[in-house]
Amino acid sequence: MINTGKHFDIQDYLEIGLRRRWYIIIPFVFSIILAFAVYKYLPKVYKTTTLILVQSQRIPENYVRATLTDSVTDRLNTISQEILSRTRLEKVISEFNLYSDMLNKFRMEEIIDMMRTKIGIRVEQESAFSISFEGSDPQTVMTVTNKLASMFIEENLRSRESRAEGTSEFISKELQTIEGRLKKSEHEVRRYKERNMGQLPEQIEANLSILGRLQEQYKTTSENLRAAEYRMVLIQNQIEQLMDRQVLKGTSPKSLSGQKGSAQREDIRIEPVSENPLVTELNGLKRDLNDSKSKYTGSHPDVVDLKRKIASLEATLRERLKKQAELRGQQGEAVAEVNLSDPSSVLDTTNQGLITQYNENFRDTQSEAQRLKEEVINLKEQIAMYRKRVEETPKREQEMVHISRDYDLFKINYQSLLDKKIQAQMAENLERKQQSEQFKILDPARLPEKPFKPNRDGILALGALLGLGIGLGLAWFRESMDRSFYELSDLETYLGLPVLASIPNLKEEKKAA
Repeated sequence: MINTGKHFDIQDYLEIGLRRRWYIIIPFVFSIILAFAVYKYLPKVYKTTTLILVQSQRIPENYVRATLTDSVTDRLNTISQEILSRTRLEKVISEFNLYSDMLNKFRMEEIIDMMRTKIGIRVEQESAFSISFEGSDPQTVMTVTNKLASMFIEENLRSRESRAEGTSEFISKELQTIEGRLKKSEHEVRRYKERNMGQLPEQIEANLSILGRLQEQYKTTSENLRAAEYRMVLIQNQIEQLMDRQVLKGTSPKSLSGQKGSAQREDIRIEPVSENPLVTELNGLKRDLNDSKSKYTGSHPDVVDLKRKIASLEATLRERLKKQAELRGQQGEAVAEVNLSDPSSVLDTTNQGLITQYNENFRDTQSEAQRLKEEVINLKEQIAMYRKRVEETPKREQEMVHISRDYDLFKINYQSLLDKKIQAQMAENLERKQQSEQFKILDPARLPEKPFKPNRDGILALGALLGLGIGLGLAWFRESMDRSFYELSDLETYLGLPVLASIPNLKEEKKAA
């Protein structure tokens, strides 16, 4: 084809294609035949896939929390490493007699590596994944795929149960360790409390309360002791006065010494004692009566009341002295004549009985004073002890904080591990009873109906495209080598001269007719 500078359009290309059609058709048909032959010659590879669903835990996680919290992808990676190991794949090859024609040509490691490339594992979504296998025999491909799926399910169950048991066992061992440390720390705290009982921080309020009560009791007891000592002084003075009266009224020294000897035999300690309270009161009333008579008449109410009181007191005093005199007479003592109308004479005849009575009062008061002294000493000791406890409490509090720090920490860790142990045991039971997250075959592998490789449609399409390309190339090459003119305009353009006449192609004309 001579270059005339003409611009080609679609019509021109169609005319070229029609002229060179055999250059296009023959390579096209030959390429398709060759592609089909290649497809027939290539070995057929079949592939099947099984879809496995990741079934959620049957028990709500709010009640039982599973031990394993890995994502599906991470778990598949872990399980795949186990399933695709040399030991597992070698068992599968031996069980299904795979690659028997290659065992004598290649080593087992190479065959296993090749088999790994034929196994496909892909996560379809968050809760599902697929397992595929490629091979030359459709039945074997289906069987191996189902076998691989069952191996994944079994390995998942075993792995979950093993990890749950391992977690529970680990927590149990840690719990035993923490429990031992907790008991040791608890023993130290208990021994410290036993050594410092009464000085512990939690006893400060009780100690202060007891200390306050002891101080009040000490104050009361001290006052009672002073009062008892004062009464002892009064009784002793009264005994001495009675003994002096006995001497003045004519009591013989021999009798007095006998009385003193009797007092010594009775271990009576004579100390100053005041007069008889009835006599003292009687004398006081008489003095008041004399004062009232000097101021009022004899019929005045105060004078009358004082006379009545004096008469009543004299009668009481006479009756008491009379009984004492009768008692001494029964004991063989000399009874003097008692003038009941004269208190002073009554007192003279009954001094011996009053002394005896005062001596008994003295001994009772002395015993009470001794008891109060002992009680005061005891209270002083208790007050000192509780005051020391209160003073030592801040120091014990600091020591207690230091000792209790480890104990509280161990206690918190122990309770935390105890809760985790319970959860781990529940999770372990969940795995054993297969109530946790599981793999379930949703779509089992089916027998493949057509080969997965080679791709027949792809090979034929590639052959057709290749043949068409070769044909077009040949047609274009043949057209480029052609020096003929097929249109008058091309000739005029090429020669630069107008065409005066043309001879038609008679063959084309006949064809047209």
